Amino acid sequence: MSWKPGPRPEWLESLNELGRGRHGPAALVPLDERSLIDAAGAATGLDDFGDDGFRDGLSVLLRSLEEEAALNLFGRLRARAELQRVLESRLKLRDTFKRHPEIGAEEIREPVFVTGLARTGTTIVHELLWKDPAHRAPLLWEMMYPVPPPESATYATDARIKAADQEMGIMELAVPEFRTMHENAGALPSECIFIFAHELKTEMFVGNYNVPSYAIWMASQDLRSLYEYHRDFLKLLQWKNPGGRWVLKAPSHLNQLRTLFEVYPDARVVVTHRDPLRVLGSLCNLMATLRWMHSDSVDHDSVVATMSMGYGYLVERAMGLRDDGSLPADRVIDLVHADLVEDPIAALRSVYQGLGGDLSEAAASAIKEHLAAKRAASSGAHEYSFADTGLDLAVERARYAGYQRRFSVPSEL
Repeated sequence: MSWKPGPRPEWLESLNELGRGRHGPAALVPLDERSLIDAAGAATGLDDFGDDGFRDGLSVLLRSLEEEAALNLFGRLRARAELQRVLESRLKLRDTFKRHPEIGAEEIREPVFVTGLARTGTTIVHELLWKDPAHRAPLLWEMMYPVPPPESATYATDARIKAADQEMGIMELAVPEFRTMHENAGALPSECIFIFAHELKTEMFVGNYNVPSYAIWMASQDLRSLYEYHRDFLKLLQWKNPGGRWVLKAPSHLNQLRTLFEVYPDARVVVTHRDPLRVLGSLCNLMATLRWMHSDSVDHDSVVATMSMGYGYLVERAMGLRDDGSLPADRVIDLVHADLVEDPIAALRSVYQGLGGDLSEAAASAIKEHLAAKRAASSGAHEYSFADTGLDLAVERARYAGYQRRFSVPSEL
């Protein structure tokens, strides 16, 4: 394999060296359920987590982190910080819902979900839809720190925006090239995985750490309650900050479209499509980099095998759901990445027709401005190659031939 991790900053290597001593990082940063639960309670003064179903996911995740993730000290610190933040927020959310049952009367009307294979343009499509003044998206800061509920008067200046920036910024400090792979900022929209984290059933941990047992456990779960929690979470976010139609995003929705429509029967789903072989190298590079950020041991071959298998499975499952009538066909809109690149406004006009409306001039203008701003602020290109995966191009191309024909997805390699 030609993939190699970049050199770590000196400060990070020095930090990790502290964990390579006689006792190891586990002695310095505990990742046991009792200490996490107790710490969350002590920080909030609360003890009611609500439904105990989250504890199953927490238990499986902690065991997987200990036995499989091979965390270095930085990785343990990040895992501990993420889990404690999530548990503290869950306590605060439960307390808020109990004290304000009126939040339950909020309605989530005709939300739009953007999904598709990872790295196929879901992020940019989500952002462009968010720029429509008639839409709103959950921003990273309010998904990470949802309590107290966001309020209209302070929404753009809330101190939690900086807190989210700082937590995400540590990833770029640890691996500077990460900023070319995925943009994270407190005041930008982000994935529903940050909402799902509060139920301890989320791809967020699968992305950051090598936790195959947790990923397998997740795949066996009925996630209807997860989407119901997601809906309640959105109700809280709009309670004191009413706005337009929700636009949401996560590649992981692609595997749960039947459940999504059960909980949100009036939803619309935009599915992005791009040559899987063009982006598979990007995904494997990103995943390996995230693993290297948190561990001194990364099995790149295993990352490639897992991502390739997952891509193939998702393609077949998504097409199968479309074929067997499990999904409302008139509520699923397909968007080919090549069309978006060629003419973003024309491509989005087609999406809006599927959403049951028209792209307004105000929205088109805001979208054009956002695209220009992103080009001007580009932090450099993400360097990756399909060749880095070691996969056979002809074999992989044949795997996706039916998918590409069905959705008119052009080959880019």
